[in-house]
Formats: sequence, structure tokens, C-alpha cells
Amino acid sequence: MISSKNIFYHELIGLELKVVDSSNPSLIGLQGTVIDETKKTLRIEVKEKVQDEDLSSNQNDFNFIYKEKLIQKDVSVFQFKVPDGTIVEIDGKILLNRPEDRIKRRYKKI
Repeated sequence: MISSKNIFYHELIGLELKVVDSSNPSLIGLQGTVIDETKKTLRIEVKEKVQDEDLSSNQNDFNFIYKEKLIQKDVSVFQFKVPDGTIVEIDGKILLNRPEDRIKRRYKKI
């Protein structure tokens, strides 16, 4: 089971993610679900609200669309929400490996 102590040894795909710091200011605050991981990037699915422009409706109806965003690991700090609800903050530089190599790698205890 994924926990804050062993998150490095598990897949990140499917986890909720938030960018808390980045050298690219447009990425800060971005939230979504990790859908793919490469050696240097994370691809997340972001839910965005768009206003329905149907003129027959007087209400402000909102629809949601899903977009994919690509985030570089080495310039960002992430918060991951693990299945038990714990929030774990990780510097992306620590994640700079292919996922299959990172899972096998040994880390110092945190």
C-alpha cells in the first residue's frame, strides 16, 4: 500500500497531484490526476470549467472539459495525495528517473 514513507517505490499514475512551486509560474497551483510518467516529465489530466454559451438558457451553465498538461519534474515541487488521504510534498528532482528505475532504487529513510 502506498504511504508517505514508501511513495518513491510505487507508481505515481492515478495519484492526485498539485504543483506547489515551479520555475514556471503558470504551473503553480495546477491540480490533476497523474496519467503518465516519463524520466523527466509528469502528464496530468486537469479538469477545467468552461461556460456554456447557449443563448436559450438564462442561467450560467458550466461544463467541464479535461485537458492534459505536461510538467517537468526538475523545476517543480509537487504535493501528492496518497490513498490514505495523506498529503506528501516531494521535490521533482528526487523523481528524475525512469519510473521502473526509481522503483528499484534504494533511498535513505525520511
